[in-house]
Amino acid sequence: MSTTSTGSPLALGERPLTIEQYSAVADGHLEVALSDGGRRRMEAHRKSLLGQLAAGSAIYGVNTGYGADSGRRLATEAIRTVQRNTILSHAVGVGPDVPRRIVRGMLLLKAAVLAKGYSAVRPELADLICGLLNHDIVPVVPEQGSLAASGDLVPSGHLGMALIGEGEVMHAGRRVPAADALRAAGLAPIELQEKEGLALVNGTVFTEAYAIEVVMSAERLLKTADLVGAATLQAMKGHLGAFSERAIEVRPFPGSLEVAANIRDICDDSELLTGKSGRVHDPYCIRCIPQVHGASRDALAYVKRAVEIELDACTDNPLIFDDGTWTSAGNFHAQPIGLPMDTAAVLVAEIASISQRRTQHLVAPVYDVGLPAKLSKRPDLGSGLFMANTTAAALVSENKTLSFPASVDSMAVDTTEDHVSMGSVAARKTLAIIANTAHVLAIELICACQALDLQAPLRASPAIRALRDAVRKTVDFVESDRALSDDVKSTAQRILEGEFVATVETVLNNPLR
Repeated sequence: MSTTSTGSPLALGERPLTIEQYSAVADGHLEVALSDGGRRRMEAHRKSLLGQLAAGSAIYGVNTGYGADSGRRLATEAIRTVQRNTILSHAVGVGPDVPRRIVRGMLLLKAAVLAKGYSAVRPELADLICGLLNHDIVPVVPEQGSLAASGDLVPSGHLGMALIGEGEVMHAGRRVPAADALRAAGLAPIELQEKEGLALVNGTVFTEAYAIEVVMSAERLLKTADLVGAATLQAMKGHLGAFSERAIEVRPFPGSLEVAANIRDICDDSELLTGKSGRVHDPYCIRCIPQVHGASRDALAYVKRAVEIELDACTDNPLIFDDGTWTSAGNFHAQPIGLPMDTAAVLVAEIASISQRRTQHLVAPVYDVGLPAKLSKRPDLGSGLFMANTTAAALVSENKTLSFPASVDSMAVDTTEDHVSMGSVAARKTLAIIANTAHVLAIELICACQALDLQAPLRASPAIRALRDAVRKTVDFVESDRALSDDVKSTAQRILEGEFVATVETVLNNPLR
């Protein structure tokens, strides 16, 4: 096997998937197999489908055409040809390749949907998908082309290509023909039968895989934002009263309560917050951290719930029941994920927006907090850290353009397929916003650490000292002007990996909320 799995495989079709299981499979740390219950269920629904076809039933997409062509019955000898052609004709994606982890997630989600039985495909198809995962054979899937209604048709077409021995895959670090990778792994391409091509292209596995990445990354980002905001609060010798429990309880939004509690814990025992201040309160970007970060947390809770529901949903069509009936429905329409993804775009963009304003106060102090202009010991000789804020502002502005809701931009492509979700675009652009926001937070964090060092001998709280020390492993104090691009990029990557959250949680001996 090419994965690094230990222990028993994840049994698909046995119980609902969790995000933790999804992540382990996507990273190649857990193998998968069709459960006995899933196999029996698939066989029962398959028997129902074949029985209905034998009785002369017209079943959409199985023995009829697609879309506006659904009134045309297919000749018996054409049914399986159409299923194979469905895969080939739908592989028209463009753009960069989807990352390996997300493609592996798509494979897992597709196998999990098939294991529910309603697709009425043979268990052998799910077995082959499990084989691709366990041998780390990753289909090459272009990013662009999905409308996310009728399912993620185009990327799913590319995903299905590997199963029939067509197209290219990534295997053992190389891009190779799918047929060669299957042969090397001892796997045989499948010859598609009734409904199997349609079942492979239908569904929201592309959108959902991206959405899961959004949720996991956003959770780490929001926790890191609290750390970074707390570092700036201390560097600016701010007022902790705005984060007091009694101040927040009179407007008790859950997210605000969580953020304020985090800030209090992170700022405990800080010398920088104990002295008298010449101002009665702080700028909004500091004082309103609980309200802004908290609102994003509350919105993310809604987003995560939608993504968790979709993780265990059947998004195929038509649905074949094991009682000898079928129905055509709209479970492939990704609007239930598209709207949450557009929400995620906004909630993350706001984290970048308020972070940039805090950076502005660090590099160009309005109040006398003991910090030099540009956070430089010799501001007369250069720009110090001032230009880092320019990059932050540019990223915040870019986030605004990316925050336009994709889910309101439906586009008809057929007389019957006349409303689409664009949820795939919503999820993809939200990941771009997350990447931008990680860089904005990295800039604030680097500036805050510079400011904390300039505030010596006053000491920050133990949690923030540990955060500062972690940053200093890769980012040195800026004694004189230097290029900061690599420092920002490496710090952003560490933010996305959750490193700084783990560092602070170790000091606090308690997980952040």
